[in-house]
Amino acid sequence: MKHIQFYYVRHGETIFNVKNLSQGSCDSPLTKNGIHQAEKTKEKIKDICFDKVFSSSSERALDTANIILEGHQNQVVPLKGLKEMSFGYLEASGVGDTDMSNCWKNKDFSAFEGENRESFEKRIQETYQKIVDMCDDHDVVLIVSHRGYFYYMLEALFGKDLDKLERKNPDILATLIPNASIARFEYDNGKWILEELPK
Repeated sequence: MKHIQFYYVRHGETIFNVKNLSQGSCDSPLTKNGIHQAEKTKEKIKDICFDKVFSSSSERALDTANIILEGHQNQVVPLKGLKEMSFGYLEASGVGDTDMSNCWKNKDFSAFEGENRESFEKRIQETYQKIVDMCDDHDVVLIVSHRGYFYYMLEALFGKDLDKLERKNPDILATLIPNASIARFEYDNGKWILEELPK
């Protein structure tokens, strides 16, 4: 059994973020502001000694991780399992487009060769089990990933009801996880405990 402390960082702002385009499995580079955001996050957690660092294999997440780790000896382990939800053929479409909006509402992109709620949450659970297996007891771990990924983690790992959360706050996805924000949670002998929401 293990106890592991996690810090979760969303990547910095990207060009697609600014243009309001979806970027699930596809990618776009960090903006100058996104680089600045990552540098600010680096300052916030510069005194934390991470035993392991895992990042989505997407460029925007890897670039954010590498900025945060400047001056540290850690090697970033890229994992495809930490990539954002796949939107299939809707990748790079406008966030407010009809098909995109409907798929987000239904949490299902399978009609466009993307993922749905069940497949995505299964991937999250399998990826975090893989991470736990790669870690030692009392490790402190940095994860760099995505907004939608953390949002679905709330249900997949922490048992939150996303439908209930959205009824209380329809804008929760847009506001809960700012670029380069930091969340804290832990794994304690098989149980996932959310300690601090992204800020």
